[in-house]
Amino acid sequence: MAKKSIDKTVCFPGEDGWELWKQTEDRFGQSQYDLVEKIEPDESGSYKPFNDATHYAFPINSVFAVPIWVRTDDSSVIKNLVEMQLEKMGLKPIAGTGQLLDYQTVCVLESEPSTESQEASGKRSLILATVLNPEYRHPLPRTGSKEFDVSARFLQIPSEHIVVWKELGRLVMAVDHEGELEYFEGLTSNKFDSAAVNEINCIMLGLDGAGPVSGDFKSGIANELSGAHIWLDEFDQSAKDELEEVLGIKVTSGAKPDPFLPDSTSNLVPSEVVEQRAQQKKSQRIRYALLGTAVVYFLLVAVLLGTFFKEKFNADKLGKEIKSLEPQVQWIPEFREKWRELSSALDSDSYPAELLHRATAAVPPQDVRFTSFKYDDRVEFGGKLKRIIVIDGQSKDAKAGRDFYALLTKNKNLDYKWGWLKQPQVDPRKKDRTAIFQIRGEITL
Repeated sequence: MAKKSIDKTVCFPGEDGWELWKQTEDRFGQSQYDLVEKIEPDESGSYKPFNDATHYAFPINSVFAVPIWVRTDDSSVIKNLVEMQLEKMGLKPIAGTGQLLDYQTVCVLESEPSTESQEASGKRSLILATVLNPEYRHPLPRTGSKEFDVSARFLQIPSEHIVVWKELGRLVMAVDHEGELEYFEGLTSNKFDSAAVNEINCIMLGLDGAGPVSGDFKSGIANELSGAHIWLDEFDQSAKDELEEVLGIKVTSGAKPDPFLPDSTSNLVPSEVVEQRAQQKKSQRIRYALLGTAVVYFLLVAVLLGTFFKEKFNADKLGKEIKSLEPQVQWIPEFREKWRELSSALDSDSYPAELLHRATAAVPPQDVRFTSFKYDDRVEFGGKLKRIIVIDGQSKDAKAGRDFYALLTKNKNLDYKWGWLKQPQVDPRKKDRTAIFQIRGEITL
């Protein structure tokens, strides 16, 4: 018969090690559970964790079971009443990162009015509080689990029965009432013998006598039970007969059933898992932020690439248009060059005589005279064509030479960029004190 996997697994404490059970469905839609992996303890007694499991069963010995009667069936106040009772017993967990406290309603009874205590009739609820050991040290799946509960709720316990089985090398017991887990506890014994029977009897006396479960059952919890069941392959038969005699109920034995997934689980969550989930959320937020940044980056790159290719397309298109016009305008550079060659003959601003006349117009009478006037047309400097004038002269003194320079730079008819090549200097060997100078002017064509 073909089986269909539905990806739900249970990390369950087995008799001598941890077991991983997987839920499957047959072709009729019936759930089945297969043992897919088992981990035995190493030499130090520790266990290697499974990689993942959707459900996790706490061993009985790692959870405290506290049955509590409350005089109400109002779920809105039960939580506070349970916490008050646990605080009185010193069992209320200290606030921390994990969810270490949970409770479930076992049954609700109508209490009869009492003449002794003068209490009116009303409803009373039996609550089973479960407190996870804050020092929980059993291995948890590496990738975490989604749901947690005590191992007894993953087993089909017969109604109104005491059940005894072995977990991780030690005996444990649980009590069921009308299909609800009523109590559970780990025993100190690791085999079912007379000592284990005495331990179970003491536990039941505590529940039946002054214990919190005693009050509202008609004749005590033991009298409400229909039997006990031993889920062990090997045990002392005389111990079974002794338990039957001590409790006054029928005791049977058989193989422990496979674990199953309950319809609902507890709110218990170890601190380690809460911290792991917080770290996973933080990592997820970081991943989302990095992903968002990457998306923005790729969008920006896409926009830039789109802009680049658009501009390149326009540039190529414009280049083709320019190339198509080249035959029509290729005569222009040659014509411009010929025009420049003729400019010295056609442009009066390039006549040497005209330029000399304009320069001498700035010469003060009898103060300055030119000894040389040099003119170069179309001289190339740094890829540019320039017209250059160099004037050598004498002045009656240095001041007269500087005055001439000032007049030359203000001459509107010679709009050149002027500069000293040699400032006016008096030759001490001459008795007339005349000064000589050299001025250079240039204009870009």
